[in-house]
Amino acid sequence: MTLSLLSNMDKMKRLLLLLMLACTLPGCKKNTEGPCSVKACFEYHPTEVTFGEIRFSNCSQNAVRYWWDFGDGTSSNEKEPVHIYQGSFPYTVKLFAYNGNKTDTMSKQITDYIVVYKPNIYIYPLTRSKCCVSISFPIGGNIIKYIPDYADGWCVDVEPSGRIDGQYNYLFYESRQPDLFQYKQGWCVARADLKMFFERNMTLYHFSEAEIKDFTDYWIPLLYEKDYYCIYPQTNEIINKTIQLDFSVQPDNLNRLFYGVVGVGELRQMGEPVIKPFAREGFHVMEWGLFRK
Repeated sequence: MTLSLLSNMDKMKRLLLLLMLACTLPGCKKNTEGPCSVKACFEYHPTEVTFGEIRFSNCSQNAVRYWWDFGDGTSSNEKEPVHIYQGSFPYTVKLFAYNGNKTDTMSKQITDYIVVYKPNIYIYPLTRSKCCVSISFPIGGNIIKYIPDYADGWCVDVEPSGRIDGQYNYLFYESRQPDLFQYKQGWCVARADLKMFFERNMTLYHFSEAEIKDFTDYWIPLLYEKDYYCIYPQTNEIINKTIQLDFSVQPDNLNRLFYGVVGVGELRQMGEPVIKPFAREGFHVMEWGLFRK
């Protein structure tokens, strides 16, 4: 065998070895998209420190450098930055992930987060039952308060009257999640008329007198700062986009109503929504809550 042929074979072996090493170095893994491909990936979460502060977690694959476009004219090359937004949501964030000459990009719309206060879940089985209830957030969020203890969910003993574990009338929680609620249809109500409005409105949705009294006793004393309040109703279809209730035994009817409340200085004309009364039939659940903008 000639020396030139041996030399070429050695070169080929070295080249093959370099290729094998390239795809075994840290940050370069094989996947279904080909050897050493880069995949950009990130999630975002609001912090509890500052309003508008978002923490970004990086789940990119095979990348060694990053560049973030936060959508508000600022950027960062940190792997997992924390960013404070000063304006109004939403923003479109882009992550560029690099490894050598390979790159990938991911875009995601960042929405504002809002706290829903004091949702009460009333449970009415047909017979005394053991019922487990859990809350999930399909696009992100978390529970911040609860009664009774929540852990990974509630598992409680419920009577047909709605009495829970012999001591509670409802399950209580508060949560923080993206604000995907509607602000197009509702009612504008004078502060002096709020109690009468909620009593009438919740009755149209088929809440009971006791459930309505729980609501007005808690909320009416807290709505005093403005002369008028714009009230935006949210029902199952809208609420389920961000907060979902899961039951060990599915209710025949799950009825959810949150009020979005915005205080204003003068009466406003608003397009009124159509009220579809809730069905209180079979094993049914009633839930009310409120959030403020």
